[in-house]
Amino acid sequence: MPYTLPSQPMPRMLNSHQLEQWFATIERDNTPNTTETDSHLSTQFLARFGLREATQVVEFLKTAGGNETINMIAQELMKEEEQTLLIRKSSEEELLRQQRLLFLLMTLIAKNKAHTEHVNEMTQHQIDERLNEFKSEEKKHSSIAMHLMDASIRASKIIKLDEELTKLESDLTQLEEELQELEEEVLAMEEYHADMADHLEQLNEFLQIPLLNNQPITQYVSHANQQITALSTQLATLRAQQTAQVPNNIDRIQETNRQRLERRARLLEEQLAFYQSQLQHPPQTSEEVYQQLIAQIRTRLNEQESLSEDLQLPTYREGLRLQERGLIQALQFLRKEKILLNSQLEPVNDFSQAQFIIDPNQRARYRRHGDSYVVFSEKMDPDHASEKDLLKAKLKYDKLKSDICTVNYLYNNRMQNQAETLRTRSQVCQSRVQKVMNRIDNFQENKVQLLQAQTPFAMSPKPTAPRPQPRSSYSRMLKCLVPTHAPAPRPEDILKAKNVLEAVIKPERKYELNELIGEVKPGEIMSPETRLGWLYRVKKLIPDLPVPELDSSSKHQKK
Repeated sequence: MPYTLPSQPMPRMLNSHQLEQWFATIERDNTPNTTETDSHLSTQFLARFGLREATQVVEFLKTAGGNETINMIAQELMKEEEQTLLIRKSSEEELLRQQRLLFLLMTLIAKNKAHTEHVNEMTQHQIDERLNEFKSEEKKHSSIAMHLMDASIRASKIIKLDEELTKLESDLTQLEEELQELEEEVLAMEEYHADMADHLEQLNEFLQIPLLNNQPITQYVSHANQQITALSTQLATLRAQQTAQVPNNIDRIQETNRQRLERRARLLEEQLAFYQSQLQHPPQTSEEVYQQLIAQIRTRLNEQESLSEDLQLPTYREGLRLQERGLIQALQFLRKEKILLNSQLEPVNDFSQAQFIIDPNQRARYRRHGDSYVVFSEKMDPDHASEKDLLKAKLKYDKLKSDICTVNYLYNNRMQNQAETLRTRSQVCQSRVQKVMNRIDNFQENKVQLLQAQTPFAMSPKPTAPRPQPRSSYSRMLKCLVPTHAPAPRPEDILKAKNVLEAVIKPERKYELNELIGEVKPGEIMSPETRLGWLYRVKKLIPDLPVPELDSSSKHQKK
């Protein structure tokens, strides 16, 4: 905003108070909403020019330079006044010119008023006629336009639902693949656990040798004879099972069972050969028995490591290492280098009851802490341990766990954690699958409702659209096979469902169907996790059913 001069003429002699009021007035014009005092506003104005007080302005104006400045300001004001007068004169001339034009226009309007009124009447008449035509046409076509609009909106909704369904079906396929991968992991874990269980079973039999209970060597010889008889019987039974298997058309499950029988037979042969060699060359001491067992295990490990990668058996090699570690622990216990402790940290003499195998001199350092254990260092006092000491002792237990736990406990604990992890992942995946399936059902139901909605363009009866539930015509059969509530499936239910499914499944996939039907036991109900996985596998065997399309443009056929 430009500075405004005071309305009163400037006196010839200015004092500091008058200048202060003047400067404050100028500053208040710049900031109208200010609440500051005149003194503050004057100081603020002077500060812009590097001055502190109004007296400095008075002193300057008294000088020759001040007089010259006043004259310059006066000249500029005169120029501004002349410019203002010139603009005012031009404005008056322009106003007169516009007034003359306005007068001419009003004269023309007055002369042509009658003609204008006549034109207006004709124009209004034409407009009224056109409006009447539009109203009649609108009444005729309004219903068609509304129906077309409704049909367009309905079609847009159906297209959007189709897009959502396509995306959800893609998500469902991915989730089913993820669930299938989890099932493969579970099967692989079960196969691995079955192999390790055979090795642990053999190890546990060696850990039950009477020598560990301070029995004489003659008692061990009698035990060896009993083991030879028992192992020979078991081996003969396994050979009979292997012979009974049909070599042609072996599926994955049968192949897995065959391989496991072979591995089990090999372990029995190795165990039988060991006891037979013991009778031929009886050991002289208890330690000699376990030393020979460890040497035999290490020989087999060396044989495996000498083979090429393609011929090596990783699971068999890992099982041998498991046995080697367990036999070393037994030898340490036999030599009284270490002692066995149960879950309550009490001494025991049986590996089946033991959880830890530790140095007897370090027993006082082991304590139970809640659901876990702690191992104190020699510098710590277990009876007066701080929270920091307990944390260190807990971390030390976690670090030493693989060295101080027995083989059986360590392996079973690891397998339990793996199984729990897979179970949790499977439950989460199944929950996601169920949510996606529920959304698909809702979208399909909405789509069916839109397709079945009455429209004035449909002159022929509409075909009955399939309901979204059940998802296929075999759902009831599947629910009968694997019900969620009692009663359990009967033999006739299983046979009936099998016949219905065989009629629609491709011939090359009937063998897979027979495997799945074989998993359903009469009178038994599967667990929820197993049931859902079974239903998914059956669903993949069933071909997709074509859904009849609803044609809203079909014509009514006259008879």
